[in-house]
Amino acid sequence: MDLEKLSDNEVDELIDEAKHFFESFTLNVPLGKFNEDHIVLGESSNLKYVWHGYRGRLDTKYSLHIRFKQNNAHLVRLCINGTRHHNYDGTIVEGNHIHLYRYVNNSIVSYAYPLDDYIFNSNDELENAIEKFLQFVHIRTDKNDTSRQALN
Repeated sequence: MDLEKLSDNEVDELIDEAKHFFESFTLNVPLGKFNEDHIVLGESSNLKYVWHGYRGRLDTKYSLHIRFKQNNAHLVRLCINGTRHHNYDGTIVEGNHIHLYRYVNNSIVSYAYPLDDYIFNSNDELENAIEKFLQFVHIRTDKNDTSRQALN
């Protein structure tokens, strides 16, 4: 699989692949600023990812993403209360959105979609959004945790 030229089907497969944190992970979101990176391993592909969570000065503005460690391209990025996004095809997504990896015109683009068809809610506190994000990209917090169900 060439991470520089993934098809939409390959992107879906990688999002749906079971993953786990390389080291133990405990969700502990402090008040105020939050900035964490953790290595994630795909259980089928053995691909390494970086999971990143960020919140600056504003409690209601945050982003979560998972990117490939090999090339830093985002597989998925959630943006809550950020700025509008201009897609390569001229479409504009206002407000809260999710970016998904796309390979278009010989380059990787991060295409933004409104949250309407996704499990995320702009009113979610960061901790709740992290839980939903981990479920969405199928990351288990413990390699032996089989209780986490994949979302359809």
